[in-house]
Amino acid sequence: MSVTPADLEQSWSRLSDAGRSTRRFTSIRIDEAGPLNVHAALRAADAAPCLLFDLIDPAQATSVEFEVSGMRLHRSLAEEGQILVLSLEDTSKRDLFATICADVISATSGAPTTRGLQHALERLDAWRLFLRTLTGGMGRSEVVGLLGELLVLRQLVERRPDLLTKWRSPDGGLHDFENMGHALEVKTTIGPGSRIHISTLDQLDMAGLERLDLLHVRLFESEAGECIDEIVRSIQDQLLPDAIREFANALLRRGLRPDDQSARSGLRVRLQQITAYAVTDGFPHFGRSDVPAEIVDAAYSLELGPLQSSAFSWAEGCTAYCERNS
Repeated sequence: MSVTPADLEQSWSRLSDAGRSTRRFTSIRIDEAGPLNVHAALRAADAAPCLLFDLIDPAQATSVEFEVSGMRLHRSLAEEGQILVLSLEDTSKRDLFATICADVISATSGAPTTRGLQHALERLDAWRLFLRTLTGGMGRSEVVGLLGELLVLRQLVERRPDLLTKWRSPDGGLHDFENMGHALEVKTTIGPGSRIHISTLDQLDMAGLERLDLLHVRLFESEAGECIDEIVRSIQDQLLPDAIREFANALLRRGLRPDDQSARSGLRVRLQQITAYAVTDGFPHFGRSDVPAEIVDAAYSLELGPLQSSAFSWAEGCTAYCERNS
């Protein structure tokens, strides 16, 4: 049985109806939380809604505290010992807070009792990174970019599921994928045209790499195509349970909310082709060593049409990438 935001709101409402307490928190255990020992709670000082996690082993929660976007995770002392408190500090974010709390509890479903809190903390960390750049949902260009990355990721994990960990974009990597010195930078467009946008000097910078491939993923809209959720499920089919959980956290860090149905299912596309380009000294691009030190960053557009002499088969490039350290 899953816990929904409405379930949590109902628990907080029951606690509010019970009145103030002399204790720091009034709380009620969430019985549907599976392996977690977690309570819905209200803070006595200001009736702020909270989740309380029992912290049997303090070593499990080393350096997990944060405060971001009106929410706070911190350690505290209770009558029974140490606890972790996830609290709402900005009342305007209450709906989002309830969504996060329910999602964190759901993320522990199926986990062994000894791993429940660790799974919850990993999910909370993914939310922390998401909230640092919260914009209210993915725009169309962001959805298109994620679609391209997921289509490339699917091809990689179909050959080697362990390559999921080489998807660097969710953690702000310099390149979208990087495996043992071989990096992939993915640029995705919909419809005709071959102009792409390079947003930083680092995106096509070869520094520290043995090989850098630029992948142009060309899509077209189609009702018979796939949406993000369908591509995600097809990737999950290639993964073991622990990797599925890691993938879900990576998607959240990448900016995809679990409840963002517009992003997840609003755009349906089909893959037209993936064209690969070898970024070498002769390929038109800028790196940090190509500009004066006073220029700290730059963005530019690149027309790929005249660069077919630098193109090569992505099937061969995919094989080369997957064979690294295999």
